[in-house]
Amino acid sequence: MIEPTVTLYGRPSCPPCMRTKKLLDQASLDFLYIDVDQDQAALDGLTELDWVTALPVVITPALEWCGCRPEHIKTIITQYGPPA
Repeated sequence: MIEPTVTLYGRPSCPPCMRTKKLLDQASLDFLYIDVDQDQAALDGLTELDWVTALPVVITPALEWCGCRPEHIKTIITQYGPPA
């Protein structure tokens, strides 16, 4: 099985996290969602990297960001999304 290229860190109680997840789902983009409330090691890792102050966090090989950023989602859909 091929690992997804996009990883989304978020929590269900975070509206920007759920909006980002919805946009990725709507684009049929293959991504890994990590609920930081359920994965303490992931939360600890984000804290060490100073990401945890602004969820969601999205990490790809070429682009990393925090917050709901539809313009970045459009970029990764072009790079990693299903063929048109």
